[in-house]
Amino acid sequence: MWQRCLVVVVAAVLSCMLASAQQSNVYSKAVPPDKAVLERLNLKTEWVQFLPVEGNRDALLQIQTLDDQVFVQTRTGVLVALDALTGRIQWVARLGNGSYGNAHPVAANSRFVFCAYLTKLYTFHRYTGATEFVAELGAAPTAGLVADESGVYCVLGLRSGSGGGHRIAVYNLPRPITINDPLKPSDDPLARASKSTATSPVDDLLKRYPPGGLAPPPPDEFGTSYRPKDLQAPVGGATGQRTPSVSTLPSVVPPYSLDNRAPAPSLNTLASLRQPYHLRLESGRYVQQTPSIAMQMPSVSSSMLLSDLRPKPIEPPLRWEYALTARILYPPNLTPTRVYAVTEDNIVVAINKNSEPGKITVEVNDRLTAPIAARPSSSGQEHYVPMGNGLLVGIDASSGTLSGGLLVKWRSDVGGLNNHSPFITKDHVYASGDDSGVVCVRRADGEILWRTDNNADTLIGANEEFVYIRDRQGRLLVYDAKRPTDTARKRAVPLGSANLSEFNVHILNTANDRIYLAANNGLIVCLRDAAPKYAKPMVIWPPAEINKPEKPRVIVDSPEKNNDMNPEPKKD
Repeated sequence: MWQRCLVVVVAAVLSCMLASAQQSNVYSKAVPPDKAVLERLNLKTEWVQFLPVEGNRDALLQIQTLDDQVFVQTRTGVLVALDALTGRIQWVARLGNGSYGNAHPVAANSRFVFCAYLTKLYTFHRYTGATEFVAELGAAPTAGLVADESGVYCVLGLRSGSGGGHRIAVYNLPRPITINDPLKPSDDPLARASKSTATSPVDDLLKRYPPGGLAPPPPDEFGTSYRPKDLQAPVGGATGQRTPSVSTLPSVVPPYSLDNRAPAPSLNTLASLRQPYHLRLESGRYVQQTPSIAMQMPSVSSSMLLSDLRPKPIEPPLRWEYALTARILYPPNLTPTRVYAVTEDNIVVAINKNSEPGKITVEVNDRLTAPIAARPSSSGQEHYVPMGNGLLVGIDASSGTLSGGLLVKWRSDVGGLNNHSPFITKDHVYASGDDSGVVCVRRADGEILWRTDNNADTLIGANEEFVYIRDRQGRLLVYDAKRPTDTARKRAVPLGSANLSEFNVHILNTANDRIYLAANNGLIVCLRDAAPKYAKPMVIWPPAEINKPEKPRVIVDSPEKNNDMNPEPKKD
C-alpha cells in the first residue's frame, strides 16, 4: 500500500516539475540588461518598452522593423505600432474578437500598413492607426503580405473544391483624398477660376465609396413609376417619431427623404422586390400584403441582397489573381514590374504586376532541382535565394533568359541547412541556418569571406563595423564585420559575448543598425553601439526600390534554362 502511495506522490511531483519547466520555457522573466554587461560589448540601451500581455496564454508572436516603426503582434490578435526611435506606442488595434490566430508578417507602404488575421485584411494608416478598410478575403492567408504604393499582394488558399494549390490575389489601393487649405490662395489662375466648381473632400469620399454599395436598379419595364404626394412619408417629427422606421420611408436606398403628408406604405405592400419600389395599384395602397414567392427574385440570395438595408463595407478592388497547382511557401518578392513567388515543388514564378484579369502575363517560370529553404531576400534589382542543397544564389530579378529562366549572377556554396532568409548590407550578404552558423558572402561576386561556428546561427542586426548574432544558448555575440579572425581558414571568433537567454523572441532588424531584444512577457529593449557616430539610426539594409522605374531588361540567350542553379559553385 505504501509503495502505491509513494508512486502517486512521485508522479505528482514529476508532473509539477514538468509543468513548471514548460511554463518557464514559454513565459520569460526577462529584465533589461545590466549596464555593466552591455559596456563589455560597447553597447548602450536606447529605450525600453513593456507591452502588457493578456493573461498567461498571451505572448508576443511577431515583431517587425519597417523603416522608422516597429510593429508587434500578440497571440490574442493585438497589433501595436511603436516609434523605432523612442519606443513610444503610436497606436494599438485589435484584430478580430480576441481569438487566437496565426500572426503573419505585416506589410506597409508610405501611407498604410496591412495585416492579415484569420480571413480578413486590415488596413490602417501608418502613423495614426485609423482604419481605412477591413476586407473579407474569402480564405485564410497562408503567408505574409507584401505591398507597394499601388496595391497589396496576398497569398491565399484556393476556394473549396478548387484543389490543393494557392493563389496570389492583388488588391488595388484607394487613392488619397487631397484637402486644400482654404486660407491659402492657389498659385494657379485656372485653379482660382474653377474654385467655385471645386468639390469638397466629403464629395470626393462619397465618389470613392458610394453609400449603400448596391448596383444601379434595373429599368422598370412598365415605365417610370408615379408616386402621388399623399403617399410620401411625413417629415420627421410630424408623426411623433424621432427616428423614422424603415416602413415609413418611401425608398430603402439613400438619400432618405420625408414629407409631412400621409404615411408611406410598408415594405410588405410592395409589388416587387426590385428597385425602385412602387405600388401595383392605387386602390390597394393601404392593403397589407406579403409578396408571394413567384414575385421574388430568381434566387433567394439575390432577393436578400436587394432587401439588405445594411451599408456595404468598403472593399479594395481586385486587380487580378493567379492560381497555382502547388502551395506557395513564402511571401512574394516584388520588383517595380514583377511579383516573384516560390512553390513547394521548386518552381519560381514571376508575374507582371500590371496583368489584367484573365490575361495574366507570366515572365519567368523556372523549376529548380533543389528546394528553396527560406524566403529569398531582395535589395534593388538583386534577389538572393537560399537553396536547400547549401547554395546561396544571386539573381538579377529584372531580367531573364529567352526560355523563361532566372538570370543567375553567381552561386556560392555556403553549406549547412541554409534555412534562414539572407541578411543584406551594403557590401555583404549573410547566409545562415539552424545549427549551421552564419556565412558572410561578398555581394559583388559571391566570394565567402568568413563564417562562424555552427552554434552561432541567428543573426539579429549589424552596423558598418560589427555583426550581432545569437547562438543556440541565447548568448549575444559580437563579430567583426570586415575580416575573419583566422584568415587562412576564414573563421570568425566573437569579440565579446553576454548571456541574454531570457529574451526568447527573435527580432531581425532589417531597417537600421539598432539591436532589438524581446521576450514573450512583453518586454522589448532597443540597443545600439555606444560610439557617437551611431547616435542617429543608420540604414543598413539597402532598399528594394520596388516603386522606382525599372532599368531596361536584359534577356540572355542561354542554351540552358538556368543551369539549375547547381554547377560550379564558389567554395571557400
